[in-house]
Amino acid sequence: MEKQLRAFLQRYIGQGVLKKDRVLEEDVEMLAHAACEDGTAQEIIDYGTAHPEASFWDLLKLLKPGLYGVTQEELLEDEDE
Repeated sequence: MEKQLRAFLQRYIGQGVLKKDRVLEEDVEMLAHAACEDGTAQEIIDYGTAHPEASFWDLLKLLKPGLYGVTQEELLEDEDE
């Protein structure tokens, strides 16, 4: 899945008007790895396909919060059980 997502995200490299907003290959690698870790890879491909006008940075919002998609609250719930 990571290869598929990385291939999908290649089109975003170089996108961005300002230098600080320009998408680099490292950004694509980071998103691909993080999305595969938290299980949102297919969701990102689906969203990007359905919303071709969306920027690369919009796709980052689809990542689950926390470490590997687990939030601090979920970690604390596990400790209580």
